[in-house]
Amino acid sequence: MTDPAMETISRRSLTLIGILLLVTVVYRVAASHVDFLGNTAPLMAIAFGGALLLGARFWWIPVALLVASDLILGVWHGTGGIGRYTLMSAAFYLGVAWVAGRAGRTGKMWPMMWCGTLLCSVLFYVFANTFSWMVFAGYEKSLAGWWQAQTLGVPGINPPAWMFLRNALIADSIWCGVAGLVVLAGRTGSDETVAERSA
Repeated sequence: MTDPAMETISRRSLTLIGILLLVTVVYRVAASHVDFLGNTAPLMAIAFGGALLLGARFWWIPVALLVASDLILGVWHGTGGIGRYTLMSAAFYLGVAWVAGRAGRTGKMWPMMWCGTLLCSVLFYVFANTFSWMVFAGYEKSLAGWWQAQTLGVPGINPPAWMFLRNALIADSIWCGVAGLVVLAGRTGSDETVAERSA
């Protein structure tokens, strides 16, 4: 039995989506060394949008790419690779991608991909900053300390925390737009091939 999501997305689209995922993960690793590109990688677009488009059969591929890039970044930046934050992120990626892979069976994917990705971005931001608040000694363990983790972050560290959410929402929206164009281009190419074969 074939996955209904696979029936609505051509093989060419799947290939293009795979290339988009790889390029985006490479961008994530490269951008980590450029200050003004900080946190401009579309993490939730990769996890949710990528899994939604790849469907129930291949939902795990975006997670594997994100975890691999987390490990590369950890080694590259001298933090060792696997830490509590990496494990927390991997668990979140897994949950988001698993849900998206199953949701990909429905018809109207682009609105679901964009809305779901932005919702996941906000949830990841709150979840990750709450995790940081819990484990980082620089935050007061109170409601005020939690709010600081969600808004300003640690004093003296720039940019403030809220800018990470802004950057993530912008990057995720751009990725969803590009992914939508990739799917459209894949369908158009498939339609042209079918038309050429039938002519």
